[in-house]
Amino acid sequence: MIGCSVEKNTSLSRNYHNLTSHYNIYFNGYESFKKGIGRAKSSVKNDYTRILKLFYYEDESVHGAINADMQRAIDKATKVITYHSITAKPKVKAGDQSSKQKAFFEKREYNKWVDDAYMLMGMAYMYQGQYFLAVETFKHVLVTFPEEEIRFLALTWLARAYIMIGETREAERLLSSLSGESEFPEDYLEAYHTTWADYYIRGESHQRAAEHLEQALEAKGVKKDEKIRYTYILAQLYQEAGQNDLALEKYRKVTRYNPPYEMAFNARVSMAEVFEAGSGNSGDLKKLLTKMLRDSKNREYKDQIYFALGNIAFEQGDREEAIEYYRLSVSSSVQNHFQKGYSSLTLAEIFYEEPDYMLSAAYYDSAVSFLSRDYPGYSNLTSLSVSLGGLVRYVNTFELEDSLQMLAALPDEERLSVIDGIIEQVKKEEEEAREAEQQAMQDRAFNQSMLFSNSPAGSGGAQQGGAWYFYNLNAKSFGQPEFRMKWGDRTLEDNWRRRNKQSAAAMTGGEGSGTDTINGGSGPKILDNKSREYYLVSIPLSDSAMEQSHLRLEDALYHMGLIYKANLLDYQEAVNSFEDLMERYPRGRYAASAMYHLHELYNILQKPEMARTYKARLLAEYPDSHQSKLLNNPNYIRELEEEEQKAVRFYEQVYARYQAGDYQAVINDATRAMEQFEGDPLIPKFKYIRALATGAVNGKELMKTEMDSLIAQHPGVEESLRAQEIVDYLYETFPVIKEAEEARVAEEIFTAYDPGQPHYFLIALSSQEDLNQVNFDLLNYNLDHFNQYNLEIEKIGFSTNYNLLVIKKFNNAEGAFRYLRVIEEQSDEILSGIPPSQYRMMIISVENFGILSEQKAINPYDLFYQKHYQNPEQ
Repeated sequence: MIGCSVEKNTSLSRNYHNLTSHYNIYFNGYESFKKGIGRAKSSVKNDYTRILKLFYYEDESVHGAINADMQRAIDKATKVITYHSITAKPKVKAGDQSSKQKAFFEKREYNKWVDDAYMLMGMAYMYQGQYFLAVETFKHVLVTFPEEEIRFLALTWLARAYIMIGETREAERLLSSLSGESEFPEDYLEAYHTTWADYYIRGESHQRAAEHLEQALEAKGVKKDEKIRYTYILAQLYQEAGQNDLALEKYRKVTRYNPPYEMAFNARVSMAEVFEAGSGNSGDLKKLLTKMLRDSKNREYKDQIYFALGNIAFEQGDREEAIEYYRLSVSSSVQNHFQKGYSSLTLAEIFYEEPDYMLSAAYYDSAVSFLSRDYPGYSNLTSLSVSLGGLVRYVNTFELEDSLQMLAALPDEERLSVIDGIIEQVKKEEEEAREAEQQAMQDRAFNQSMLFSNSPAGSGGAQQGGAWYFYNLNAKSFGQPEFRMKWGDRTLEDNWRRRNKQSAAAMTGGEGSGTDTINGGSGPKILDNKSREYYLVSIPLSDSAMEQSHLRLEDALYHMGLIYKANLLDYQEAVNSFEDLMERYPRGRYAASAMYHLHELYNILQKPEMARTYKARLLAEYPDSHQSKLLNNPNYIRELEEEEQKAVRFYEQVYARYQAGDYQAVINDATRAMEQFEGDPLIPKFKYIRALATGAVNGKELMKTEMDSLIAQHPGVEESLRAQEIVDYLYETFPVIKEAEEARVAEEIFTAYDPGQPHYFLIALSSQEDLNQVNFDLLNYNLDHFNQYNLEIEKIGFSTNYNLLVIKKFNNAEGAFRYLRVIEEQSDEILSGIPPSQYRMMIISVENFGILSEQKAINPYDLFYQKHYQNPEQ
């Protein structure tokens, strides 16, 4: 064993460590790595609406699923390197050495499995998503083993890691450096060409990617499952490149490889699409896809079939049929969120082009909900969805308020007639929905009965698995897919029908909201949508209600115009909204801004006469507005910016004086700035620096006053938060400041001292002491000495720190004081064993006791008590 130490480099030690490294450690690590790859293959969810990912580590969902397997591979690789690396030089034999011997002596590592261990570690890091660690590991292989064959594999994987961290130029440089290598091993050609293919796929160079993937498929040692995946991706690349014949050939080849059913299904659907695109004859293809719809095995893939049928209809120019198929694709999607999102996006884009912004908004909202965040252009889709969602809200508000105002303008009889018509329509729709649901239930019951009656003899029929429905396997097998088709995957929980539980909570007032009118709560009355009152309550029939309705309508029109102009670039719709706004509210809140936007819009639409009209009107009616100044003065924006910079430069001067210690100048300049730049965002900074300078000149008490003013006038800003930290520090470090503040607050909270009022005596006892014992002792003392006064004792759980004993009541402060002095003299008997620091005795007026009970704080009243009762001369 001593002879096999890594400190010695002999033939025996090298053989021992090679053997131990390979079979005891590296083998187990590589097996764990392969196990992780297998787990990745089974856990990854392929998105067939896009080109499949070449490598499983590209899917973030894989990282967590296989992390344990990859970590074990890393640990094993680390063990090989730590315990079996041989870097000691062998003994040099006497005499001349051959070049081979010299090269052997100059090696940096003499265990042939250490380089493999480093490679295993780097590849495992890749599958964990630790790309930067992988980069460093592959670089180490290149530095440590520059002449070994493994350097080619390390360069290839290093290029993959660079691609994953966005360093595509460096990845291209490395791959290009390998293209002319005559010594490049055949075993690494698959890795090399698939890396090039991944590089070109990311750059959307589909033809170049296909060329390298073809070469990868011809490489040595490609496994069957990889061959199937590469071929499918190759077909997708040819389809994207418009080479439908080659795409059809590759899709057909995929189906012959006996792939997993999901991939075979998608290959057949794609075959139909690419074949139709090149043939112009769709009848047979529609029949094929329709036949696939009827196949029970394709029940969960109907969304993809409908989508393919929609594509065929769209290419034939039958837009309405295409939309219907795309809608069926969305509604029939059960578990494939990729397809649901892609179908929703397709519909959103169609309706956006019309344009039908209301429908487009609904489908864009679905698309961003179901598409993954790495979908190309996802952030732009999200922004557009938000813009359309805002537009829909404003359009709905506009239409609602406009309709309500029209109803308000009608005579009472006509208004009620319109409402009665709405109610009749609601009743009709509800009846139709009820009948449709009843028919659907009958159909489902019939289908179930047919399913069970056709069960083979001896199988148990409808009773298989138990008589109760949920024990019946046949019933469950029928009902579960049907449920998923209607509702999708839902967790068993309250409000399971709602995807947005928050909206449900908002509608019901949340748990424990106290709106249960059945139990006598104070919640609003729930109106029936088939009653006149339900509709009348929203109609603005009073002047104040009509004024609020006009404000909402005006606001909606203005923001509709802004969204059309700035977000959707639909300039004509923007013009329509702003002109409608000007017609309804020519002197309204947004009149000047609307005229400015109309001037800009008509210039964009190349209608200079209309642009000049609105410019002239704006200048005449609002000559002092910002919009008029923008049109009259081309330097207005620059002048505004310069004006804003004045406050910034002034603050910089004040800050420089503060750093120089010229505090009185800081106070003077900051005060002047607060008057000169009133309303400027920098005002809190001037107040903060003035407070600091005040502390340096006049002391911490006045500084605290300045800080309190800043906190009160500018809550939430950064300077106020800093000021609060300083105030808290002062309270902690200088208790006298806190006490003075509490005394000031007490004077504001409690009513003026009035000794003629009825008073109570109270003991504030630490919550750590036995309140019941003190209550018992005080009660006995009162019975013995004050029985004729009929005093009452009340125990109160006051706060976390104190409990109260309240003795009531005395006609005035003098009587309460006499009682207090007696109790103080007898405190050893009544408060036996309790240190004076654990209780406080005081008297309090009945009115102030009510305030104390609300405040739940003893200290402020104690200060009030000391000033007015114990030391009245102060």
